[in-house]
Amino acid sequence: MPRVKITSPDQFLFSMERRIGISDVNYAKHLDSIAMVKILHEARLQFLASLGFTEGNIFGLGMVVTDLAVEYRSESFANDMLVIDVGVSGFNRYGFDIGLQVTNSALETMVCNGKMGVVFFDFDKHQIIGVPPAFKALLGRQESQVA
Repeated sequence: MPRVKITSPDQFLFSMERRIGISDVNYAKHLDSIAMVKILHEARLQFLASLGFTEGNIFGLGMVVTDLAVEYRSESFANDMLVIDVGVSGFNRYGFDIGLQVTNSALETMVCNGKMGVVFFDFDKHQIIGVPPAFKALLGRQESQVA
């Protein structure tokens, strides 16, 4: 089976740091893959917070993750500091991709690339909703909408 390859967004819009805790490492004493997924989700939530939103309220709509891929590149260890850069790409009618790049500042290496597909969701109607134009305008996106 071919390996997952993830390309980074053209530009990053947000960055956060996260120290690897003891509970983030596995029996091999390096960062656990499940812990990394949680760190990526935290970066998504912090990115939204930096824009003044929560995943439950973005111009009155919610955000749902539809897919997630992680391309692991190197290991990290307890107490290492990670830098997680977040960008967006691939806007379509209902959502877009969130690209994440994680580097280990202690080792000066890339730890992983990640991609999350997200869509906007009306939780009251239980249905996918189009990307709010105000959200695209906030991010300066002019991509054409496709089905």
